[in-house]
Amino acid sequence: MDNRWIKLLTEDGIFQVQDNISGLIFLDARPSYPVSITNNTTINGVDGELPNAISFAPFNLTVRFGIDGLDQASVDIAEQKLRAIFNRRKHYYLTHSQMPGIKYLVGNPDITPEIKDYSAIELEMSFPVVKGYSESLMNTDEFSLNSDYWQFGNGLVTDEDISYVHTKRKFKIFNGSSNAVTPIHRHNIITTMNVKAPNGFTLYNKTTGDKFEYKKALKDTDTITLNGVYSFKNKKRCGVDTNWEYITLAPGYNEFEVLGDGVEVKEIKFTFNFVYR
Repeated sequence: MDNRWIKLLTEDGIFQVQDNISGLIFLDARPSYPVSITNNTTINGVDGELPNAISFAPFNLTVRFGIDGLDQASVDIAEQKLRAIFNRRKHYYLTHSQMPGIKYLVGNPDITPEIKDYSAIELEMSFPVVKGYSESLMNTDEFSLNSDYWQFGNGLVTDEDISYVHTKRKFKIFNGSSNAVTPIHRHNIITTMNVKAPNGFTLYNKTTGDKFEYKKALKDTDTITLNGVYSFKNKKRCGVDTNWEYITLAPGYNEFEVLGDGVEVKEIKFTFNFVYR
């Protein structure tokens, strides 16, 4: 059991749970299955329903711990520490050794204790995963097939050519998510574009059909940043000079092309987390 661990990623840093509670043993963790929310429309006198977009409700992550103490007092002390660790005023990310490349944004858990004997107790914690999806532990800024932070159970493929920084007008972006990455669902996706464009340019995702257009001239020292649905030129809002569109990423490979007369790509960088159901 020595290689089993659970960590909290808080605004104050990484918190190793076992290092702070003597006798605590992480047993296992199980996420519940997704719960979809349908918003179909029913019309009187018409068969069936009109299908609308499907969203997903938060799900639960159930974590089991054991506390093996020396006596009743040591168990009581461990439980008191555990209350303080897991009950916070702000949401935090949770990650564990069963799926070390995945993190969950959770709220405070419901805790059910089961007394085994005078010096041992088992605890079941049910955490609400508030986003309704889990994410890769790291974002693509830190992508590496050789890193322990990325696991093949969360969408990776053995392709050494995968890159998230490009200097050509045509390139591919790999999305290892189980779903599309889209800012409409509050997924983290930032595209940073250093492009010389005397007549503006268009970033075209041929796979999804998405087009982001900047309509004015750009020097090679200018930077356009598309942070979700919001666009910035040199850190200042510039939506009025765009087509008000944004970029999404389909699962797998996305083929991109930068369009425009006289366009020269200095660097285009994609930063996002993989997302999972």
